[in-house]
Amino acid sequence: MTLKEYFAWFKRDWAKAGFLISIFLFVFLFALVKDTDFVLFLLLLQTPLYLLHETEEYVFPGGFGKFFNMDIMKFETEDKPLDEDFVFYLNIILIWIILPVFGLLAAKNYDYGLWLPYFSFFAGLSHIGLGIKARKRYNAGLVVSLLLNIPVGAWSVLYLVDQGFLPNIFLNPHFFIGLGLNLALPVIGLVKYKKHLRTLNV
Repeated sequence: MTLKEYFAWFKRDWAKAGFLISIFLFVFLFALVKDTDFVLFLLLLQTPLYLLHETEEYVFPGGFGKFFNMDIMKFETEDKPLDEDFVFYLNIILIWIILPVFGLLAAKNYDYGLWLPYFSFFAGLSHIGLGIKARKRYNAGLVVSLLLNIPVGAWSVLYLVDQGFLPNIFLNPHFFIGLGLNLALPVIGLVKYKKHLRTLNV
């Protein structure tokens, strides 16, 4: 397989690969990190949790892009304005690179990764908000959000506060980083929305 062929495969099946990677990371973290450094374990745990979140969004049952385009943005197209390229690059940069990099940096200094549970928590809440806006009982990503992202993210934050790594739940920079990154996503979506409208009007 050439590099170009590998990239084409990865771009097509990245979410499926992410599911397998999440299983490996769960085993690794529970077997080798949990009992050695529990704080680092909680911070690193947010990455495989989000990989599972992506699995629900884009593999089983999938359809988050279609839901966002048709039920949130109210377009008649399943793959515009949020297309395959946008979904791929956004998730790879944010979830596959930024989250694990800051998790690994937390091995040197916890401060680098204290925003990660907040990010996971708010990402989960966003699916509740999207469901309310679309008036849908379900959207791809909601189940993992309710069962994992929200409770694990919230419990992690409470633990970090209790252990003194966070001064309080709300008034700390990590809260605003996690919230800000999640708020940036609808802003990016709005930019895509307006850009797509311009192309339709040309």
